[in-house]
Amino acid sequence: MTNSKSDNLPPPIFILGVLPRSGTNFLYDLLLLHPDCYPSLVAEDYFTAYADLLLKYGATVNKHWKPNWRVKQFVDQPELLVAQYLGLGLISFLALKPDTEIGSEDKRLTLVNLPQKRFVTKTPSVKNLKHFFKIFPDAHLVIIIRDGRAVVESGVKSFQWNYEKMTRVWADSARTILEFEQEMHDTKHKFLIVRYEDVYQEPEVHLKKILLFLGLNPDCYNFENADNLPIRGSSELRKQSKQDLHWKPIEKTADFNPTTRWHHWSRTKQERFKWLAGKYLVAFGYCQPDELKSIIFWQIWNIILDIKWGIQTTFFESARFCWRLLKRIKQKPNS
Repeated sequence: MTNSKSDNLPPPIFILGVLPRSGTNFLYDLLLLHPDCYPSLVAEDYFTAYADLLLKYGATVNKHWKPNWRVKQFVDQPELLVAQYLGLGLISFLALKPDTEIGSEDKRLTLVNLPQKRFVTKTPSVKNLKHFFKIFPDAHLVIIIRDGRAVVESGVKSFQWNYEKMTRVWADSARTILEFEQEMHDTKHKFLIVRYEDVYQEPEVHLKKILLFLGLNPDCYNFENADNLPIRGSSELRKQSKQDLHWKPIEKTADFNPTTRWHHWSRTKQERFKWLAGKYLVAFGYCQPDELKSIIFWQIWNIILDIKWGIQTTFFESARFCWRLLKRIKQKPNS
């Protein structure tokens, strides 16, 4: 049973990461150290990733509304207004807080409705980022980027990612963020792009900037606790303990350094990443343009790998299509 009143909720705080392994958990835990913040109902909401479905829903129902109806006379884009009110419902859902402890038979929820409190939610994806403010126009958005080489290496260790595929995915996500920044630059929407490495290496400097952007008082924040924040879900912990990846807090050791994940890479890995995603490393300040220059050998080598990737992708897409087609044929009843 829930209490659905959502009057006077303060602006929610959304964190979107370029990809998993980009520091969304880290920034989330840091913000929750502020006394005016509390965690959202779900660990990772993924609402933005499927925002296109809400917009499609609004557009679909709008087709059935006649031009002379009242909504058409008072609202320029009723389909967008529908999506925004659905967004308000999602915000009210995230603001729900359990009345009782986990494991209790009492499953009641209540809506935290304190002007001073802000819930924080996160998603390690920027899919459909361009639609974010169409659904959540009054939200405060923090986008966290991380060196793609470190992201990919961490993902390989944690989730057995494929280097080639995830390098391309990181490049696409980085481009999405840059396009969003350019599109939203002259708007009144509240968003901030931060680098994981900056927050990790100089937490007090960059956290003050983030807190001021969010309208949270830095004087209430305990920066000593931020310096001693436990580690959650690091790929290095899995390597050291030889256990399955987990997100239980573990004390940070003196030699823990998540900014050097890729430094052991071979020349071939580095050249391949620069070829596929180098311009985005430059755009976010992770390397200089001169570092992207390669001799003719590496250029030819990369072109060959591009052709190989194209052939493999076409083959697997064709195989998946044929598999789906055969499944449909088998599922059809005999005539």
